Order: sequence, then C-alpha cells, then structure tokens
Amino acid sequence: MSKLGVNTLLIFLILFCACRDTPKVSDEPTNNPTATTEEKNIEEKAPATIEIYVWVDKLRLRAEPTTKSDMVTTLKEGQALTFLNERSDFTEKINLRGTLFDEPWLKIATKDGKEGWVYGGGVKFYKIGVDESPTAYDDCFKLQKSRKMTQAIKCIDRTHFRELKKESSLVHESANELTFRLLSGQQFILNNVGRDSVYQFRYYLKEMAAFVVHAKYGTKEGYLLIDDKTGAITRTKGFPKASMDHEYIACTNPDWGDKGNFRGIQLLGYVGNELAVVFEEELEEFRPVIPKWVDENTLQFTLLEKDDKRNKKSRYGQLIKNDEGEWELEL
Repeated sequence: MSKLGVNTLLIFLILFCACRDTPKVSDEPTNNPTATTEEKNIEEKAPATIEIYVWVDKLRLRAEPTTKSDMVTTLKEGQALTFLNERSDFTEKINLRGTLFDEPWLKIATKDGKEGWVYGGGVKFYKIGVDESPTAYDDCFKLQKSRKMTQAIKCIDRTHFRELKKESSLVHESANELTFRLLSGQQFILNNVGRDSVYQFRYYLKEMAAFVVHAKYGTKEGYLLIDDKTGAITRTKGFPKASMDHEYIACTNPDWGDKGNFRGIQLLGYVGNELAVVFEEELEEFRPVIPKWVDENTLQFTLLEKDDKRNKKSRYGQLIKNDEGEWELEL
C-alpha cells in the first residue's frame, strides 16, 4: 500500500472512533436515572414514625377496634409500638386498673410485625418509665391513690417505725420532741407543741445528708429537710423524693383532705451550695400522686381529677429538663 493510502486509512479510523465516542445529541429529554431516583425519594419519603407505649400489662391487641374482636396477642407493660396513624371514629368506656377511660382505639404495629388495634386508654404517647429512685413509702402512696386511706395510714405508720428503728443511732422520737444527732455530734431538736406543731420522722436521705420530717401545723401540712451538717431547715410543700443523681428533690402534694394546702409540683435544686426552689406550679384541678424519677431529667407522675371521689379519672404528667436546663411541665 502506498504511503498516501496508509495516511488516508489512519485519518478514516481516527474520525470513526471520534464519532463513536461523541455523545448522541437529541431533542428528546434525557433520562437521568440519578435525578429520577432522588426525586422519587423526596416524593416517597415516609412520614416520621410515632411510637406509643403500653402502660397496662397484658394489654390485648385485637384484629378490629372492639373488645368482641379476635385477639392477635397480648402486650407487655412498657412495650414500644408503632402508631399507624389510624384511630376509631368513636370512643369506648373501659375500666383499666381501676380507672374508667373513654378513649378511641388506635391501630398499631408491633416490632415483630403484628398489626391490630389497641384501646387508647392502655397506651401513652411517651414511655412510662420505671422508678429509678424509689422510697420506702411508695406503696403507701399507691394505697392513697386507690382511696384506701385507712390502709395507707397503717402502711405509713409501719414504714415510719421501720425507718426510725433503722436510723436509731441518729434519730430519737418521743411524744414531746424529735431529736437528731448531726454529723458534727451536736443535737438538733424539734419540739412538738400539742396540735399546733407535730413533727414525725420519715426517712434519712443519706446521699444528700438530710433528714426528711413530716410537719403538721393545725390543718396545714408540709415536710422539712434537716441538713445533717448544719441543722439548717428547708421547708417543702410535699413529700420529698430525690433524683438518682441527687441533684434535685421533687415534692408532690395531692392535699387529700382539701384543707387548703399546696396542691401541685415543687422541685428543689442546688443553687450554689444551697437547696432552693427551681420549679413550682400549683395544679388546682388535679391531685398529683406517685412521682417517679425515670432519669435525671424526667419526673413522671399520675394526675387524678380533684373532684373525682373514686379516682377513676386519671392521666399522666411529666416534668422534663430541656436543653437550656429549664424544667417544663407536660400535662
């Protein structure tokens, strides 16, 4: 082949390859799979999952929103469920744990894929936690909640004597006075004056070096915290219950006798080295009972309707510490 022929062949091959590598230009819109997938993901983005929590043990999951429907399974207290954004268009009155509810049914899914309907009175839209900072008197307060007042008084008396015996080296109680031996070795005395001032030991809060005392002044009642180091007195408006990190003390008072005492939630915390009120709110329409420290930043409690003499109407409330360090009440 001549030199001219070789050069012509090379030029032809170069042009042919260039044509193959050049993208085909078309007036039709391009099909961009990446863009389509992204748009599709935006369009089909699933709504945020809403979790609800069982607060009644052995709650029944049913195939349809009625107690006459087939049972799918039973649910455990504290179990997390996924709310499927469907409610019955009616409510039903059902008694759970001695409380009469009038709630709709909710469609849910369990973590293992079971779907069905649960009665709304048996679930909460926040987790009902376990009390991480219990006291010896909690069972007595549960009796009060159930209006078993005689049993509750006996329970408090029994617990009081047990706690007194337990701390006999630090506390001595007589009809006339309540005597404490402070860490310094000195004595601190509260004198009982007939019905005008009656003091009774409750328990020793060792982690915060404080004695908890019930104080009754005529018809008025409250509690005292006696500093074990100095004998300084901090008055509280309800039964003191310390958080598990011992940074806060929650005080709730239902004012069972409607004697004009504080009825609400009070929270004490350290301001410098002193305990001071950091949150307080009166709840005139409710009786707050059974406080539970779920974690260092969450206090949960039961709210009974004040005028419900049988305590059949109740709901939960909670006090939460936000990101700014402030406490917020959720009812």
